[in-house]
Amino acid sequence: MDKKLINEFEMMLGKDRVLSETEELLCYSYDATSKDFMPEVVVFPLNGEEISKIVKLCLKYNNTPIVGRGSGSGFSGGSLPLKGGVVVSFTKMNRILELDEENMFVTVEPGIINADLKSYLSEKGYFYPPDPASYEFSTIGGNVAESSGGPSAVKYGVTKDYVAALEVITGEGEIIYTGSKTVKNVSGYNLTQLFTGSEGTLGLFSKITLKILSKPEANSLILVSFNDINDGFNAAISLLKLRNRPSMLEFMDKSSIESVKSIFKSDIIKITGNFLFIIEADGSKEEVDKSIGEYKYILERFSPVFLFASEKSEDKKAIMDARKAISPSLRKYGDLKINNDIAVPINKIPDMLAFLEETSKKYKIPVINFGHFGDGNIHVNIMLDKNNAEMVEKGGKAKYDVLKKTVELDGSLSGEHGIGLEKKEFMKLKYDEYYISLLENIKKVFDPHNIINPGKIF
Repeated sequence: MDKKLINEFEMMLGKDRVLSETEELLCYSYDATSKDFMPEVVVFPLNGEEISKIVKLCLKYNNTPIVGRGSGSGFSGGSLPLKGGVVVSFTKMNRILELDEENMFVTVEPGIINADLKSYLSEKGYFYPPDPASYEFSTIGGNVAESSGGPSAVKYGVTKDYVAALEVITGEGEIIYTGSKTVKNVSGYNLTQLFTGSEGTLGLFSKITLKILSKPEANSLILVSFNDINDGFNAAISLLKLRNRPSMLEFMDKSSIESVKSIFKSDIIKITGNFLFIIEADGSKEEVDKSIGEYKYILERFSPVFLFASEKSEDKKAIMDARKAISPSLRKYGDLKINNDIAVPINKIPDMLAFLEETSKKYKIPVINFGHFGDGNIHVNIMLDKNNAEMVEKGGKAKYDVLKKTVELDGSLSGEHGIGLEKKEFMKLKYDEYYISLLENIKKVFDPHNIINPGKIF
């Protein structure tokens, strides 16, 4: 990198908002993928105007690559500086700019943590539903870049359903404004939805306006397990057909259950069975009581081996802590995890789970599954010994088989993590050359010099 570029950053932002020492840059070289790429400089802008100037300086100095970064918690490599260059950290852009209570919108900067926004809104009686497992440390900007989902997607949808407007800096350093705080908006192409889920490849967000809801008065949870997966599948489908469908419908396979069994409060909750669901009802107290009664009546028709319902906060916390602990607890099955977040049509979930069991047997490696039944999003974890080359090779073949089968079932390579680096080589399983050329041409419109997060998706 041209040292003059670093000097210009320091003159513009001040030395305290520019990092260029190796030991400082290391902290911005990795994410949750366990891959690492070293940036050459990290900058901390405070607003869109500064981001615009950063982009224009990068264009001036040999089209230096730029990658936006929130918390670096992604599983697809979206925030990794694949080609070095500049990391734009949003950690200092974490303010809530406006709460519009009349129109029910909140406008924030991209670096605010999802949980902090939820907490702020909750105190005022409002609710922002998207709840990725990383919500306690991931940023809203990262959530919008990946269109993150979470357990509540079954009732409330995912991030793209809440993004109303954006302020974005393009690859030419231009500041554009998309969307509005209106319910209806068909004035031209919907660029807000195009940027949402674009994995930071089309531009850098500087303001995000989100739709919010009134906070539900109450919620209760049900834990229910089945020995026969078909009983579980049919029970879950019956719940999804209800007008008052659950606000959460999570599932865990037998290995996932075993991995977190010690976290469940065993003096209250005795987990048995091969297939477990965590089910939530929310709404008014009266609505929740009615829904829980109806859910239990339906579930009992499908011969569950275990059924536990609670509205106590300590029980609900223990259950959700266990759910959040699944991913890290899988390390007991191997120190290298190939993490896939495929999505299939809900009626194909049994086919996919049967295929995953066959894949585990075929390659003699653990394949452990859990996820969001209500939207068909399955987290497929291929667990390996990183020092066993033969096993690692088998893991790569298993990943290919899983993604190929996903496409055959009319599914998606990613439900909520994005493509990034981790799945870009598999995009040709899903799309032909013409479709991919359309994606490439869309990027050229917003980023003609290919400096914004280059090398991702395709």
